[in-house]
Amino acid sequence: MSALEIAAALLLLAAGPIAGSAAHAFALRYPDELGDWLFGRSRCPRCRKVLAARDLVPIASFLVLRGRCRYCAAPIDREALGAELFALLIAGSAIAVLPVGRASIVALVGWTLLAAALVDRRRLLLPDPITLPLLLAGVAAAFFGVAPATPLLSLSGAALGFAFMVLVARLYRFVRGREGLGLGDAKLVAAAGAWCGPLALPRVLFIGALCALLAALLSGAWRRPRDPLPFGPWLALAFFSVLLVETAALEAAQP
Repeated sequence: MSALEIAAALLLLAAGPIAGSAAHAFALRYPDELGDWLFGRSRCPRCRKVLAARDLVPIASFLVLRGRCRYCAAPIDREALGAELFALLIAGSAIAVLPVGRASIVALVGWTLLAAALVDRRRLLLPDPITLPLLLAGVAAAFFGVAPATPLLSLSGAALGFAFMVLVARLYRFVRGREGLGLGDAKLVAAAGAWCGPLALPRVLFIGALCALLAALLSGAWRRPRDPLPFGPWLALAFFSVLLVETAALEAAQP
């Protein structure tokens, strides 16, 4: 790597925790306080004190403050630290297997998926302001040659992914008599199809379903049987994993 590429990689790594913090803040404020997310000041949810810049440095501030608010000593949400670390992992994994240019695109998709997963974890829904732009971005990326899918495969993957998930949701409702999957899941799978193409969808669904099943089994000790388990976070993880592998394969195939 050249000095410029190393500098770009370090910049992308530094952006990871910032993106994770932004994703967590988005999930906290969605859907009613998005204006505050864009233009407002960060406050302690307990004492409502406006947080200074030194309190908002991703990862570092949490460690320095020992996980507590500087003003009222209330515990800081551990999910915020987890989001920052996971966003750093997304950037690191992209840089590890891809050139910086492609790694930036894949990391941006991963950070967007992280925000969607955090919203679904809290609200049991995948937000249209994330899933629909992600779908359109996948189609655009295919047309510009920066996605694993070709334009035709991108469009067919999006259509097939959405139709399949809608069919599964209707079959589940017919058999179980209640909702099991929402249209948000269908839109996220459509976005995965737009980025990766229809042939990648079985892997996305298999990995997502396997991770969701493992999560259900591991959390069974403290979950009530009818507590819903959000599928979106596991779909998002599968989407990112397949996109990373597909993009690396595409890069390796180029002369």
